[in-house]
Amino acid sequence: MNGKRERCGNVPCEWCDRDDWTCRICLGSAWWEPERPYRDASGVITWERVREPCRMCGNTGKEHNPLTGSVV
Repeated sequence: MNGKRERCGNVPCEWCDRDDWTCRICLGSAWWEPERPYRDASGVITWERVREPCRMCGNTGKEHNPLTGSVV
């Protein structure tokens, strides 16, 4: 899987039908790069960056159910 998906898999999806909000997590790229712990051969735990499809937008790059209004 290298590119964006057209739709998230929910049919119908009001968010996939829109083009006005890009995903705030992946910034519209449909991919994000979180870090995960990794233990090397000597037992030292470090962090490594991994690249995976954005779970928040379903790899579409479009915002799904964005936060609206102010949060107090």
